Amino acid sequence: MPNPNGFARFKRILAELGNPEKEFKAIHIAGTNGKGSTSIMTASILETAGYKVGLYTSPHLETECERVQIWDGTHRMIEQDHFNDLMSRAREAGEKILKEDGDSGKLTLFEIYTAAAFMFFEEETPDYIVLECGLGGRLDMTNTLERPLASVITQVGLDHTAELGSTIYKIAHEKAGIIKPGVPVVSQSAELAVKNILKRTAEEKGCRFIDVSQLIDSYRNCEIRMRGTHQIKNAAAAAEAVRASGIPVSEDDIRKGLARAFLPGRFEILSENPYWIIDGAHNPDAIDALTDTFNAFAREHKLKRSLVIFGCMKDKNCARMIQLLTDKLRGVRYAAAAVSYSRAEDPEVIGGRFTERGRSCICYESVEEAYHDAINSNYECVLITGSIYIAGAMRGYFLGEKSKFV
Repeated sequence: MPNPNGFARFKRILAELGNPEKEFKAIHIAGTNGKGSTSIMTASILETAGYKVGLYTSPHLETECERVQIWDGTHRMIEQDHFNDLMSRAREAGEKILKEDGDSGKLTLFEIYTAAAFMFFEEETPDYIVLECGLGGRLDMTNTLERPLASVITQVGLDHTAELGSTIYKIAHEKAGIIKPGVPVVSQSAELAVKNILKRTAEEKGCRFIDVSQLIDSYRNCEIRMRGTHQIKNAAAAAEAVRASGIPVSEDDIRKGLARAFLPGRFEILSENPYWIIDGAHNPDAIDALTDTFNAFAREHKLKRSLVIFGCMKDKNCARMIQLLTDKLRGVRYAAAAVSYSRAEDPEVIGGRFTERGRSCICYESVEEAYHDAINSNYECVLITGSIYIAGAMRGYFLGEKSKFV
């Protein structure tokens, strides 16, 4: 479970820095899947309405500066040098707290990122901030925000079970920890067990409860740039969050904001003829949604020869993700690639999982090797998925300097 001592320590770090978050007007977003897309859509709606918006998201696709952005007509990430300076200040404050407590432990990188982001937003004074949780909710560092304008909880599923609990009930309780007294709650989950936990928590804290799962049909005709039927749910959550927050926006702002919103690495088409697509799906629920999106795309474009390059982390349910890929996709070949990251699963282990499912799998020692082999192939489509890390790495190899984005 998340460490309550770490959460208490982070509150003291913020106090040491002068509580930069104390004046924030923010929409707080938690969830297992969909919170990144929902955050982007929320920021896009607010920006379209003419507001200056601070955006804090995680993880990053290619550069850590993606995590901290200002949207005010010209999207801009925090400059790396300035980020470094703010992170140094955050680290100094944290180390002072550790020394006072006689604590020989270390600060987490997420503590440092979050404190630096809060200081940056204090400097920039955006009208509103969209704040995405990292891990969990109850003890997430972003939950130090005492009273957001709205609390949003997107899809809740079994992920990060070592930290959040092994059942959907325990994970839902952790996510429900962002619900604050009297603050409207926007819930996306259609699963009754999850919905009941969130609704009961909202009622106990005197919060209005908005069940987005009952409103999906009213958003099906919206123009949404990001592909996949699951993005309709994210769009509904974003729009209802803005409405619940009481921020003045028009219906036209909502429609245009949803149409403009785009998050790289989420069924992002890097090229056509052949198609190269990256998707950061990193758990079974996300892979399930991805296969539906890909099947619809393959039918639309009459694809017959496709390659899936897969790479995941050791702490993910690799077997279930591969089961979904092999059960639901047709006319595809498979490859596994090693991601340059400490938690990355061995491609030979991944390849063995595909073999167990009766599928052959080419194993590559690096994403770069997989890229060079696939770029010279005759596949009509190459889909790269399994983690945000393999998606980001392939984006960098494929686009080169053009890959940097906001």
